[in-house]
Amino acid sequence: TTLIVRDELSIELTPPENGRIDAHISDAFSYGEFLVKNTGNTYLSLEWNHGLAPDGWSVGFANPTVYLEPREQKTVRFGLVPPAQTAATDNAFEILVTVNGSNQGRSIQASEMITVGVVESLFGNITTQREGARLLLGIDRDDGRSETLVIRNDGNIPLTGDIGAMLFDDEGDERTDWSVDVSPDTVTNLGVGENLDVVITLLPKENVERGVGLLTINLSGSDEVITQLELEVSVSTAFGSGGLWDVLPEGANFAIAALLVVGLVAAGARMKRSGRLIDDGTELVSPNTHTDPDLLGQRRDEALDLGSSVDELTSGEVSDEEIAKAIMQSMDMPVAPATPPSGLPPAGLPPTNAVPLGLPPAGMPPSPSKALPALPQAGVPAPAPVVAPPVVPAGPPLPPGGLPVGWTMEQWQHYGHEWLRRHG
Repeated sequence: TTLIVRDELSIELTPPENGRIDAHISDAFSYGEFLVKNTGNTYLSLEWNHGLAPDGWSVGFANPTVYLEPREQKTVRFGLVPPAQTAATDNAFEILVTVNGSNQGRSIQASEMITVGVVESLFGNITTQREGARLLLGIDRDDGRSETLVIRNDGNIPLTGDIGAMLFDDEGDERTDWSVDVSPDTVTNLGVGENLDVVITLLPKENVERGVGLLTINLSGSDEVITQLELEVSVSTAFGSGGLWDVLPEGANFAIAALLVVGLVAAGARMKRSGRLIDDGTELVSPNTHTDPDLLGQRRDEALDLGSSVDELTSGEVSDEEIAKAIMQSMDMPVAPATPPSGLPPAGLPPTNAVPLGLPPAGMPPSPSKALPALPQAGVPAPAPVVAPPVVPAGPPLPPGGLPVGWTMEQWQHYGHEWLRRHG
């Protein structure tokens, strides 16, 4: 005997009781429950689908499960909302509900056809004649406000019920600082599709608070709420029945206030730009003292002018010319040779008493005649030569290059001072 165990895909879909769903006319879904079970021995991934519903119907799954383990079972809800004023019937239409299970490329499918019916429904709709969410905001403290509401029978049987209104704060507690009146407060045998006008009046009391409240209007029948409408309510911030703020709408009041603020800011900025500071300096001197008309400007210039004060007191700055002179003095520069005179010293320069007679010779001074030494005699030793001491010439010191060209020592002794003076 051979025992083989393999993956088996199997799914089971059970429809609602009697295979039908009866829907009520309402603003909420009417549900039917399906049971889905994985009867195989491997997990399944699920995908749900349904057929098309007639126009005006809303259908869909509430909690479609997408995964099932082996032998696991879950409940899936399928909801419907009929159109308003749909007639009661046992068979409005039929719709197919399908579930597809898959595992690693393999799939299995289960489906059920169900019948949809419509039961007798008591339902109404409450609307306002005027559109807008701020209908009941800024209600006058003295006169209050009235608003007309429209109740329409959207069910499929005559409508009979009670109309009530209550005002709550933001925490859900009922407010007692308002008086709320509804007229009429009942609806009797209102035909399918017919309308009824209801006037609701709100009057603030003396101790009314300025917070926004929530007005709830309920239409009830057979001990249950058929339909409901909620509106925001607030009292006007202005006291009294006169004045611009009370006549204009709330939005216009805010716009006017904003324009006034902008105008004040613009006027202040313009006045600031056109203002002048007047100060002639007389506040800084003692009485009966005459001041310079431009004393304030002079004092400001002296306070801002720091150039001369810095140079005189603290800078110690040395110019480029002074630096160059100091460098030249510290250096041992060679003395340039004196340029010889172009001619003889001019006549009349030396003093008349010290000038020798006659002009200096044109050429070199004549050489003095030298006496010939006597011949030595035989047997008599020659006398030792007598060395004359060097003759130190008198007169000014010679220049570094010696006597100038064309000068004699005698001329230098007489005219050398003048030559040195002229040549520095």
